[in-house]
Amino acid sequence: MKMKTLMSFAAAAAVAMSSAAFTAYGEASLFMIGDIDGDGVVDAADASAVLAAYACTSAGQDSPLYSYQTSAADLNGDNNVDAVDASLILSYYAWASSADDGGIMTDFLEKNGFKQRETEEEKAERTNEQNGGETSGSTEEIPPLEFGNFEYTIPRIDSEYAEWFWVGDSRTVGMARGIDIDYIGKVGATISFFRSNAESIYQIRDKTVIINLGVNDLDSRAYLNLYNSMPDEFLDNNKVIVMAVNPCDGNYQYLNSRIEQFNSDLSAGLDSRITFLDSYTFLMWNGFSTFDGLHYTDGTYVDIYNFVFDSLHAE
Repeated sequence: MKMKTLMSFAAAAAVAMSSAAFTAYGEASLFMIGDIDGDGVVDAADASAVLAAYACTSAGQDSPLYSYQTSAADLNGDNNVDAVDASLILSYYAWASSADDGGIMTDFLEKNGFKQRETEEEKAERTNEQNGGETSGSTEEIPPLEFGNFEYTIPRIDSEYAEWFWVGDSRTVGMARGIDIDYIGKVGATISFFRSNAESIYQIRDKTVIINLGVNDLDSRAYLNLYNSMPDEFLDNNKVIVMAVNPCDGNYQYLNSRIEQFNSDLSAGLDSRITFLDSYTFLMWNGFSTFDGLHYTDGTYVDIYNFVFDSLHAE
């Protein structure tokens, strides 16, 4: 007999009321940094695209790059797209050709002293610290949404599953706005985010650890190396779940072919102690909605949560 999912259709509808005005925690970097033309490779063609854009803006013309391409092109995080960024792309291309760890762009930038741009929350915390105040906690208030002349606060559903622990990027952060999950996450999180928090993650015991990463740096080889090298104590004392990277639509639908290949590689190559949940196929079959092509509406987050629930509890 199939167990009842946590949230009823009524609860899902209540959450979906706020989806039209849902706001992400900053801009998620759903692109490969440095991959300006979106072909999945960072190479001389991308450096040429950066130089062409720089030539236009230097001449007082509008940049030919879309906003997400501009974000991908600004490697050093100075809010300018110029020859420095083109040089970094070429340097990365040379380095990645001989790198043994997957050639991840964020690793290259960190090795060369460049930190990814701060989120608005990080900027606020840094400013607070500089002013002698205490940093804010990890729990953020949910902003009220205005409907007519009164305010309505997004209903937050208690997941009731304290043994679940999520690790993820902006999509996990987005889910946490509507469902009270226990998680560690960050907008724009890449494999480096997991590595930076690995010591704490590996201390977890007797939980279901749900990893929801990969959309910001679709490098299956690097993720397989990471997941399959997780300590035996961690794998043997937890139920470890790796979720498929979920689909996009709108202007980002072109990424789905790369996402499908990434998911296929992970599904085939993961350690037998790690469970792969194909939420991508579920959403393509069940249907999903986003408000920007990248982040899901609250109703879709409910569907994803219930898919995980059903997958783990179905008899």
